Amino acid sequence: MSAAMGDPMSAIPKLPLEMRPRQVILRDRQTVASIIPLVSKDQVPLTLLRCLSDRFAKEIDDGDTYPMLEPMSLDDFLSYWFQDFAAIMLLGNIKSPEDMTVKGKDWSKECLGASHIKPNYPGRSSHVCNGGFLLMDASRDLDVDRLLYESYIDWATKLATPTVFNLVYETNVALCTIWDALGFERIDRVKGCGRLKSYPDRLVDTIIYGRELMAEEDAEGPASEDRFDKIKFYLKHAP
Repeated sequence: MSAAMGDPMSAIPKLPLEMRPRQVILRDRQTVASIIPLVSKDQVPLTLLRCLSDRFAKEIDDGDTYPMLEPMSLDDFLSYWFQDFAAIMLLGNIKSPEDMTVKGKDWSKECLGASHIKPNYPGRSSHVCNGGFLLMDASRDLDVDRLLYESYIDWATKLATPTVFNLVYETNVALCTIWDALGFERIDRVKGCGRLKSYPDRLVDTIIYGRELMAEEDAEGPASEDRFDKIKFYLKHAP
């Protein structure tokens, strides 16, 4: 069935071979999970998209990690999270996005987290990437955050270099600790940048993190805008 006949999966571009689902072992050293790379929301069951959207809405409402004031609608969330490249982490050995379409899944228990990668700046600086992360309730004490961050570094290295995180609130100690451990540089500190719910009596500083992510084949020089455009074109139009 063609895409025009109502099968959106047939129109979804394929990822390069080196960007296939990653199988990982959780903190208990027994449980297997998979981090699935995606280029379209159409690869994801609607029930799972709603689960992610609800979790993101709660994260915004908590008011301590993201700068948004109001939760997004489902459509706005999908446009924001799936605008370029995304990944979802699920329990089990998932070999392709098609394996996520099993009916009757309780995603609140099966889904551990998600991430996305997008250009941090437009145009001539669009090769500098940025990303976001979402941890589900089922991820507690399973080392999911570190595994998602490491997969971000791996895939961002293949897509763009360098990477910048503009808004890491200093009160997010866990995230700051991980970025420090993974070799990110503290580029700058912006005083009083956050009005966070958990700190109503003061403004919170934010730390700007950056790191050059150099693929082996590009070790002799920085990535160009032309290279990033070619990779994005491949992701969107590969057969």
